[in-house]
Amino acid sequence: MRRRRGLVATVVVATGLLLVTMPPSVSAAAGLQEDLEQAEEDAAEALEHATEAERKAAEQYAEATEALPAAKARLKEARALVDDAGAAVESAAQEEESATEELDRVTLRHDRLQVEVERAADRVDTIASAAYKGSGMYSAAAVLSANGPQDAINRLGLIGRVAVSERDAMEELAAAQADAGVARDQADDARQRAEDARLAAQAALDDARTAEEDAEQAADEVAALIDARAEALAVAEREREKAEQELAQIEQDLREWEEANRDTAPVLESGELLMPVQGEKTSDYGMRTDPITGEQRLHSGVDFAAPGGTPITAAAAGTVINAGWNDGGYGNFTCVSHGTYEGQGLSTCYAHQSEILVSSDQSVQAGELIGRVGTTGNSTGNHLHFEVRLDGSPTDPLPWLPDCLC
Repeated sequence: MRRRRGLVATVVVATGLLLVTMPPSVSAAAGLQEDLEQAEEDAAEALEHATEAERKAAEQYAEATEALPAAKARLKEARALVDDAGAAVESAAQEEESATEELDRVTLRHDRLQVEVERAADRVDTIASAAYKGSGMYSAAAVLSANGPQDAINRLGLIGRVAVSERDAMEELAAAQADAGVARDQADDARQRAEDARLAAQAALDDARTAEEDAEQAADEVAALIDARAEALAVAEREREKAEQELAQIEQDLREWEEANRDTAPVLESGELLMPVQGEKTSDYGMRTDPITGEQRLHSGVDFAAPGGTPITAAAAGTVINAGWNDGGYGNFTCVSHGTYEGQGLSTCYAHQSEILVSSDQSVQAGELIGRVGTTGNSTGNHLHFEVRLDGSPTDPLPWLPDCLC
């Protein structure tokens, strides 16, 4: 039987002790932090084996995602300013209308009072002219030509009433001029208020137009960021589909080869494999969260970092099934079939090599040099991507390797 490690049990026990000994709030916070760190690590590992197009798309997606909240906030603020500016325009328009109506009223009153001034002036002119023509000698003649004392008294009274009428006309003229002056001042004030209201309305309208332009620009920015995210997502999905097709093809090829050679393949009694390279494990087998789509993707092997050119050796004796370039992102890629184990075809695969030192159908021995570490294909640094497959399907390589990974 294939060996199982006590690693899982150890982690479960250690986690249980940690939760028992730590306060709930501390353990929850620690768990959240670990989840965040794991998510970041998974995203980084997912991109480590991504295509160049995927990495660029992920960068574009991350930049757009980071910028989107601020752009949406700016759009919200800009729309609020548009609303405020619209209210200001409406208020200013009402003020302008009110000021204009007031100007019309006081102007009409001023014009009416001016007519009264002119009428009063005409009356004064008439009375003054009559008084001038009959002044002095006219009054004496009127008295001298009177028919007795009583007639003289009556004529003098008439002359007095004429004088009173002249005085009243003068007072009326003065009052009319005073009222007209007040109306003129009110009209000037109303005219200034109307002008100020007009300018304020124009300024409010200009502010509203500026706010609308800013809002449109902010909306365009949000739309562009959303489009960028959508484009990045489309690229990621296309690349994911392409990679899945390539991986499915590898699995199919291996399964077909295993089926065709099952009768002649050696039966393995032990599932133990040798370490294929001397290096540091940097990534485990398992599911990874795609940083763009959020979907789970299988990291189908274990990564061992090592300097470029480090020897890669066969993990067990077998026959080379595949040796050459892989378009699915593995770069220089080799697969070796080792026989059947518990009824399933067992094979190992080696990716991202800088150099392949074997060829298809070649027999190799356990520990034999078959290639060298590189960073070909979808890789961001020198390492060996090592897979163990049963009937073509990937499985976790660690249980098959020495505990010390040496």
